[in-house]
Amino acid sequence: MILETLFSMAIFITGGHLIDTKLGLHHYSDEDYKEIFYLKNNKSISKKCIRHSKVETLKKVRHTREGGSQTDFQISDPYPTQDTSQQDTFNSQRTNH
Repeated sequence: MILETLFSMAIFITGGHLIDTKLGLHHYSDEDYKEIFYLKNNKSISKKCIRHSKVETLKKVRHTREGGSQTDFQISDPYPTQDTSQQDTFNSQRTNH
């Protein structure tokens, strides 16, 4: 009951938005935000960011500093784009006889 109240306050205050460790703003649906909210420390989950229209991997990291606790989210792309293929130099060096 207490956790549900905390979650309700968190979703009311943030509106489903998260700021990652690189200070990027991300937005998730209420159901996805609830799963992110209850995520255990050092665990990862993949959810669709509404703001960026793509699936992102979130990792919850909790730090304890000077008697206080801080929670950070590391957000990354699970399917990073590959660099464009470079020109084939092997075939261009061959002589055609």
